[in-house]
Amino acid sequence: MKSSISWCSGLFLLAAFAGSCSSSRQSEGSETPATAHWQSQPLTIDGSDKDWTKPLPYSVRAENVSYSISNDQQNLYILLSTRNPQEQQKIIQGGMSVWVNTKGDKSNGNAVGIGYPLDDRNNTDRNLMAEAQPQRYQNNKPVTLEDKRYYALYGFAKDSGIRNYTYGDSNYVGVVMRMDYNNNGELIYEAAIPLQALYPGHNPSTPYTTQNLAVGIFIEGLPPSAHVPRQGGGSPVGVGVGGGIGTGGFGSGMGLGLSIGSGAFGGRRGDNRQLFDEAQIWQTIQLARR
Repeated sequence: MKSSISWCSGLFLLAAFAGSCSSSRQSEGSETPATAHWQSQPLTIDGSDKDWTKPLPYSVRAENVSYSISNDQQNLYILLSTRNPQEQQKIIQGGMSVWVNTKGDKSNGNAVGIGYPLDDRNNTDRNLMAEAQPQRYQNNKPVTLEDKRYYALYGFAKDSGIRNYTYGDSNYVGVVMRMDYNNNGELIYEAAIPLQALYPGHNPSTPYTTQNLAVGIFIEGLPPSAHVPRQGGGSPVGVGVGGGIGTGGFGSGMGLGLSIGSGAFGGRRGDNRQLFDEAQIWQTIQLARR
């Protein structure tokens, strides 16, 4: 009896620890800063990866994504790609933001950012339409890219705060961003950020600094109401609370993580657990020079 009580107490403490931890993971790039690929020709930002060099140099297996960072004398270019249907729905439904920290810190504090897709829980227009036309939004109708009508810019000017724009419209700093599917069914995110917007005091006729900068890709976890396809297709599965204890990574080191799987409480498959947690992907780079 005593051993049973001790085992239960240990399980309770682990469960309490899980409840106190943030449900996010941080995936690191190489600790040694990489050099961005020099872009000899400007990229066309149209939601296609056909003009990017393949294979993409960075990948995060846990999130089923690959990405690339390049620059020319005018712009910093960022590409993210995923073929995985579940990860595509995580990005579209949960939302994503891309950050650039010119100090090289892996933090969105004092960084500039682009938010797209935006989280539907904060989509006022969609919520109003769902109330006015519930028949069109019943049964957890899947969210598509066509539903994502807005993007946001964060912190590009000290007095700007957050500015929202209609997708496809231009903005005051010249950031261009598009998301679409390519011919292979991969979801493609492209962004071009003017270097002058990142370094507003710099003389654009001279080379930009070789100081490290950090690029962060934040993929939000899916909301509790989300329905996504099973791994490899099939009927959608909803979010539930399950049981199961495992180890996970936090930042560049390893720590204790509790993953929710399809254990005794059911409701959530182990191979879907990454869909419900926020992911932060950071890569430190130096700008390339001609």
